[in-house]
Amino acid sequence: MPYSDYRPDLMGSATLEPSGRFDAGSWQSFTLVYTAGSFGIDDTGSLKIAFRFATDFGPVQFDDPGAPGYTSVEASNGATLDCRWEFKRNIRPWSRSLYIGIAKHFLAEGDSITICFGDQREGSPGVRLQTYCEKEFEFKVFVDPIATYDYVPLPNSPRIEIGSGSPEEWLALVPTLVRTGDPFRLSIKANDAWGNPSDQAGRTLKLEASGPVEGLPEQVTLEKGAFACIVDGLSIAEPSDVSFRVCDDAGNELAVTNPIRAAVSPELLHFWGDLHGQSNETLGTNTAEDYFLFGRDRAFLDVCSHQGNDFQMTKEFWKDLNALTKRLDEPGRYVCFPGYEWSANTAIGGDRNVFYREEGRPIYRSSHAQIEDRSDAYLDAHDAHELFEKLKDEDCVMYCHCGRALCGYHLCP
Repeated sequence: MPYSDYRPDLMGSATLEPSGRFDAGSWQSFTLVYTAGSFGIDDTGSLKIAFRFATDFGPVQFDDPGAPGYTSVEASNGATLDCRWEFKRNIRPWSRSLYIGIAKHFLAEGDSITICFGDQREGSPGVRLQTYCEKEFEFKVFVDPIATYDYVPLPNSPRIEIGSGSPEEWLALVPTLVRTGDPFRLSIKANDAWGNPSDQAGRTLKLEASGPVEGLPEQVTLEKGAFACIVDGLSIAEPSDVSFRVCDDAGNELAVTNPIRAAVSPELLHFWGDLHGQSNETLGTNTAEDYFLFGRDRAFLDVCSHQGNDFQMTKEFWKDLNALTKRLDEPGRYVCFPGYEWSANTAIGGDRNVFYREEGRPIYRSSHAQIEDRSDAYLDAHDAHELFEKLKDEDCVMYCHCGRALCGYHLCP
């Protein structure tokens, strides 16, 4: 919605080499070629190659050809270009961008600009890819051909896949506290150098427990192509503290779990969760479904909630999100709360996290700043006082959003 939709078919095209799948955090070199469309690009016009806010891709630089991130930019017709690596100089979520301005001359139809991210010709190791996985990492291209600073996104921007690398560290987890006799699971994974669960492990694992555990097999197999191995249906009959060793088929120790305590009648049980994640429907990466499935199947969480910025959450996405939490919620196994981040400016209350106990409840936004359909704007709560009033009869929990660490906005391993 925030960008112009004027004749994207006349804005040109972009290609990227190489393409395909690359390891997270690896050093690479990519050549993106933009070819001008029917309008060309007028003098003082520009284009931007943009990346999502939640990325640690790069950064790029233009001064030292032998250093990391060196990026070269050349026009086929010799036009003078003004290049800058910018942060938050573009409409969210495309907050990180390479700005390329036509400082002298212009581009005609068919002229091109060649951008080499991580140009290795003079000794640079390349540009470092982001350190976490993404199915479609996009080099989003925006064009301002008329020099109005009114950008039009290309209909098709280049994409690559960023996947996990080879396994470097083995991890095994069990719950912190369980009731005696209650079933629990042992979860095993191998992370790459950046902490992403790797799908390249593929080996047979031997299991040992420091005390009596019912249902524990002697060995399991983490299949190649799988991100984790989960052993369900374990239980401990008597009060005790137990830990598990995971070994390779030669008996070499790969990982030891946290201790699990089995108690007859514990006053409280411990559960682990991620209550503030976002996806590419708002400010984060990958889809909301990817986020919840990562939490369940690769982070081994008990509780999860998606907290998208309200002024980006359309009615359609709010409906889809509620359907998703309802479908994935498994009482006693994986609890999914529908919710959102009320994302008001500091002066009118600051960010708040809202968690509903049940699906199908309204979303009371702080604004519709990036939502074109404003038919439900009458529900908006423009300051914290209005939000408290609207939520007072809802079956929900709200608390102040604490901090803006990057891990709050993408899928953390």
